[in-house]
Amino acid sequence: MKKVLIFLFALLTFAACKKENDPQPEPKDPISSVAGSYKMSSFHFVQGADELELPKLPLVEAGKTVASGTAVIKKTSTGATMDVTLKLDGEGTIALIEDMDIEVRESGKVFGLYAGGDRIGDADGSNIIFNISGTDPDTGDKLSLAFTAKK
Repeated sequence: MKKVLIFLFALLTFAACKKENDPQPEPKDPISSVAGSYKMSSFHFVQGADELELPKLPLVEAGKTVASGTAVIKKTSTGATMDVTLKLDGEGTIALIEDMDIEVRESGKVFGLYAGGDRIGDADGSNIIFNISGTDPDTGDKLSLAFTAKK
């Protein structure tokens, strides 16, 4: 019995050793991790005194979708771009952001989305949390765009 236990111990010791040439999984680049189309689940927009708050999207009334939105992150040869559109019944499709150059940086368990050096959101490959604000230089109006979206 003693010999069997020693044999099993030796076998487990050798089996547990990590081989030097074990292939390591290739890490996915940040842009490929977050690229794709996302459906908005909430939306908030402010321009001066005008405000549009849609806490739940898509918005369905009487069985008809009256508001929905999408965000698309595309990988390009030089980085990534983002498009954001809102579709409102009676207004059509409104392009809020078109071909905005973004940078995607790994930041812990999520990826930070940056435009012009400013962090504008976070993505994890399944969800986006986006929040950008500023002041219109021509009018001095407060501008704010925030949304959440899911793949």
